Amino acid sequence: MSGCLHNYVYGGLLNIFDKDRLLKVIEYWKCSKCGLVKASFRNIDTTSPTYGLLPDPRSNEERWVVLVCGYRKDVELFLVRVGEYIVHTCENDEVKLYVDKAFKLKSVDREELENHYSLLLEEISPGYIDLSSNPVKIVKSIST
Repeated sequence: MSGCLHNYVYGGLLNIFDKDRLLKVIEYWKCSKCGLVKASFRNIDTTSPTYGLLPDPRSNEERWVVLVCGYRKDVELFLVRVGEYIVHTCENDEVKLYVDKAFKLKSVDREELENHYSLLLEEISPGYIDLSSNPVKIVKSIST
């Protein structure tokens, strides 16, 4: 965001599990001045503090959305704006998704995209996702 000398404060993390096995960690930081959120996507063997840092949002109109795919047993992170489209590959098929006003990802071609969940990173963190259960288990930790 132009004009802001960002002062990022750690916002939290989202752990991605397959039963007892940790697969990935998504972290985010929020600017205490303008609210801009930056994120990183790390594998469990990552030790570098800068590895996995994703591009900074260009404005506060963009949000980090977590897409959980129960079929592929995977999680993707997208930086999106309302009205944008993204493409998700699932079960040997590409699915075009648009971002609605609540930052939920909706299918363009299908009424409902089964076994898929989209969440704002800030709303689910701190928390975890367990990809081994059906439906996928999504838990937001209670902050004290």
